[in-house]
Amino acid sequence: MGFIFSGVFWGSILILLGLSVIIRIVFNVHVPLFRIVFALIIIYFGIRILVGGSWCRGNCNSNTVFFSDTKAEFAKDSKEYNIFFGKGIVDLTDSSLALQKKKIKVTTVFGSGEIRISPEVPAIVRVTSAFAGAKMPDGNIISFGEYIYKTKSYSDKSDHVRIDAKVVFGSLEISER
Repeated sequence: MGFIFSGVFWGSILILLGLSVIIRIVFNVHVPLFRIVFALIIIYFGIRILVGGSWCRGNCNSNTVFFSDTKAEFAKDSKEYNIFFGKGIVDLTDSSLALQKKKIKVTTVFGSGEIRISPEVPAIVRVTSAFAGAKMPDGNIISFGEYIYKTKSYSDKSDHVRIDAKVVFGSLEISER
């Protein structure tokens, strides 16, 4: 997917856009450039899915899920977990998590995610949902908006973990284990 976000791709698009304007003015021929580019992007994604291979270049790590099914274990340097077009489990049941006062982001887009937290770890989970379903351990389910869930051991005065979870066009389940 790095090619679509590269300067070569967007430079070519701008050159083709300029050429289509010149052709339309000089020769009075309309070239549907946006339809052609959109079709080529869909073809590119289709070929990438068929061929397989890595969807990431450079900044992707083991905490990013693209078109796969992965379980991400908590690592001390990890602050962000992403699930795109796949299924992922983010295991945050490590008991030393609260002592580090971690702030963790979990993003799920067009996928299915699960965040596992320990009830003994003081944590506050802020879930933002849009066109999705987010299920909380207390039984609440949100489709639109924001919800804040606190574990039983959470206290404002003690060290705690803050988890910001966003889900768009997907599903997210937060479970205590």
